[in-house]
Amino acid sequence: MEFFEVLALFGGLGLFLYGMKLMSDSLEAAAGDKLRKGLETLTSNRFAAVGLGAGVTAIIQSSSATTVMLIGFVNAGLMTMSQAIFVGMGANIGTTMTAQMIAFKITSLAPAILFAGIIMMLFFKRRNVRRIGQIIGGLGILFVGMNIMSQAVIPLKEWQPFLDLLSSFSSPLTGLLAGVLVTMVIQSSSATMGIMQAFALQGIVGLDSAVYVILGLNLGTCITAILASLSGGKTAKRTAVSFLFFNIIGVAVFAVLLAIFPIVDWVKSWTPEDTVRQLANFHTFFNITTTAILIGFPLVLVRASYFIIRGEDKKKSRSQLKFIDKDNISLPAVGVGQSINEVIRVAEFSLENFNNSLIAFINRKEKLAREVVENEQVVDNLSQSIMEYLTNLAQLEMSAVDSRIVMQLMKIIIDLERISDHSENIAQSAIRRIDKSISFSKSAIAEVELISSHVKDALTLAVTSLKNTDRQAAEDVLKIEPKVDKLEKKFTKSHLKRLSKGECNPSSSAIYTDIIHNMERVCDHCTNIANEILQGDIFTK
Repeated sequence: MEFFEVLALFGGLGLFLYGMKLMSDSLEAAAGDKLRKGLETLTSNRFAAVGLGAGVTAIIQSSSATTVMLIGFVNAGLMTMSQAIFVGMGANIGTTMTAQMIAFKITSLAPAILFAGIIMMLFFKRRNVRRIGQIIGGLGILFVGMNIMSQAVIPLKEWQPFLDLLSSFSSPLTGLLAGVLVTMVIQSSSATMGIMQAFALQGIVGLDSAVYVILGLNLGTCITAILASLSGGKTAKRTAVSFLFFNIIGVAVFAVLLAIFPIVDWVKSWTPEDTVRQLANFHTFFNITTTAILIGFPLVLVRASYFIIRGEDKKKSRSQLKFIDKDNISLPAVGVGQSINEVIRVAEFSLENFNNSLIAFINRKEKLAREVVENEQVVDNLSQSIMEYLTNLAQLEMSAVDSRIVMQLMKIIIDLERISDHSENIAQSAIRRIDKSISFSKSAIAEVELISSHVKDALTLAVTSLKNTDRQAAEDVLKIEPKVDKLEKKFTKSHLKRLSKGECNPSSSAIYTDIIHNMERVCDHCTNIANEILQGDIFTK
């Protein structure tokens, strides 16, 4: 095999990998929000979860992308480990669709597919059309790469050292190691399968010599999930380990079955004249059979993962991000889901701070007031970290819906941080009142309690609407805001009258005015949040 033929082989592999990535990334960007919602909500039934995993992976053509999403969801608490295991089983089935497409000889249409995709990418201005062009173009590039590889390997048919190497693949250990190592290096089981199909297309390998390589590539593809879990918690690591055990058990079972039963000959009999399809069919058969065996025993995988990954996660401080994995931002659909949960967490902190500031002021609780001041720093730190993450996320390719969600989350986090600021102002007023022993008239305290009850209702409803995607709660916030505006004006006038009549201590005037003003501003920010929820994409039912 000459030097330029080697270059052609690696060039074809490069195009195959790039086409797959372009297609996968574009599909995820076009439908990331739908994929996220589906993976988050449609996993209660194990069979539905398997079907969903297979469907999502067949669409985005990457089991690695699906498993990385699952690791992110488990790490963020959006999905249980058992649910992720079932979806991961389906992902193994879905990833075999690339091999099936190649087996259908669609590669002969590669130039036409690539041309159509490039035309859509270059000459259409609409974002959705251009993204569809990227998907089609990626598929075309993948097939062109496949064609180049299949042509480049023709000289290998006459190179004896290579033929001797391939003959060694029929040995279980050698074949498994080859499949594992190649897939670990290029991090794509579909690409390893594509290489084997390129050899089969030229009659260099058959199913007899490729069968253990196919088993090995299913083990090698687990490296992506394991790498993705390293920066996550122990549950995320256990999920990745469970994916590995799923494939280890499947390979072990098939190694025994292949030694006892003529499975290879049986699969060959389905398409006796088509070696490429034989490889694709065995790949699909292996994953469907392994899923059928293990779908009833998820606890086996769970317990095995607990045996390997022991102990519990260390508790994070309140000011640390709980759901967002800042080291893993490659999948926008995962990042958006994590950000939503982190913003909800900040909303709960802001509500807690506001309620405590009111209690501290009305009941003269200095210790509680100082806790509010300290906790405001927690909200500040979280808000800054979330905003930095959202800013980085916004620079990635994602669906139009996810892009709008990121913008909405940015606005909401600013409002929540400002609400916590006003809560701190109220707490500081409480501390001044206590330190200087400032008294308020009964009517003044009654006014503070009345306006605060409305503002508290507005903030509670805003947080509820955010947590539960509740439109009615958001609409109720908008009804409260005019009442609070009227009360602020009314109470400011009544306070001035009391002051002029000497019914109020002049030293309390500034504190009272600040309290009422901060209440009104908190309600304004609640209204901003409610409007974002009502106008938003994921915040609607």
